[in-house]
Amino acid sequence: MKYSKVLLGLAVAFSVHAMDMDKVNTLAEMIKAGKVTSSHNDAPAPVQHTQNSAVESMSVSVTQQAPSIPEETEATVAQKPVATVKSSAVTVSEESLGLRKTDLYNEDTVTPPPVKYTDAAPGTSKRFDRSYKNAPPLIPHSVEGLLPITKSNNACLGCHMPDVAKSMGATPIPPSHFTNFRPDTVLKNGELVKEGKVVGLHGDIGNVGDIKIAKYKKLNHLYQGRYNCTQCHVPQANIKPAVKNTFTPDYTSESDKHKSDLIDVINEGVE
Repeated sequence: MKYSKVLLGLAVAFSVHAMDMDKVNTLAEMIKAGKVTSSHNDAPAPVQHTQNSAVESMSVSVTQQAPSIPEETEATVAQKPVATVKSSAVTVSEESLGLRKTDLYNEDTVTPPPVKYTDAAPGTSKRFDRSYKNAPPLIPHSVEGLLPITKSNNACLGCHMPDVAKSMGATPIPPSHFTNFRPDTVLKNGELVKEGKVVGLHGDIGNVGDIKIAKYKKLNHLYQGRYNCTQCHVPQANIKPAVKNTFTPDYTSESDKHKSDLIDVINEGVE
């Protein structure tokens, strides 16, 4: 108790007199050495201030430096105000976590929103602008009776093949769909060879990034990898999206909105 009062008095003296830390540390060492006495008087003498006050003697009593702090009792503690913290936490329900705003554990009442596709017949609809340069264009007309595309029947080709598209008022299939972009790949002497370069086997096919796409092969027929039109081209539904799309495309030219020039720019950044 003796030293606790002394240290408390020292803290008050530091705040009142703005004593520098060197003097405070020196006084603390004197307290530990027992060279500073403590008084138990309830009414300490007032502190005398001078403009350049300092600790003249390290044997001076602490009651001359600062008033003692009375001990707290149960009564004084009970009189102190108790701080309260107001919580503003909001409970988040599981129904509000997703976009559909329904119970996550029950699918019985979950139904997709009503979707209405255009019923305009082919040749009577207005083309959509492409979502971005060389993006696969959306199908602006009804596909009723045109799907599915099968091995023996592709109704899209009847209007969109380049030789008839103009007379049908349709968008012609671009040259990139009559091109094979895949490198020639063969197995020779137990080694995998692409475009004449050995690229390895057993899971390690090596780096073929130096094979320019410019080595594509133009065909006189539709490339089989482009045969399934609805793999990339889809009809547009008239529906309000759950999340608003704020994307705005930039086109190189006005024609990019309705025409592909992919075959002309395929090597940009490669050559």
